[in-house]
Amino acid sequence: MLGFLALIIAIAGLAIWYVWQGWQITDLKSKVIASRLELAELLAKRDRLQLEVIRAWSLENIERIAKERLGMKKIPPKTLKLPRK
Repeated sequence: MLGFLALIIAIAGLAIWYVWQGWQITDLKSKVIASRLELAELLAKRDRLQLEVIRAWSLENIERIAKERLGMKKIPPKTLKLPRK
């Protein structure tokens, strides 16, 4: 009788351990999926920011800022006079 009770307790313990392991695996899989989604979003955001940097430092944008914000004008190279030494 005592052996049977020990067997039932051992089987119940193994069943609980098996269910707990399954829950842990499922939880870890969901965390991996969430991390992969977050990584994809961050990579996409990085790409968008890199594109913004490229656009911000483009010659066209620098020229536009010089004209609009600083009031500068484009001078043709022929009229540009450099000081003589």
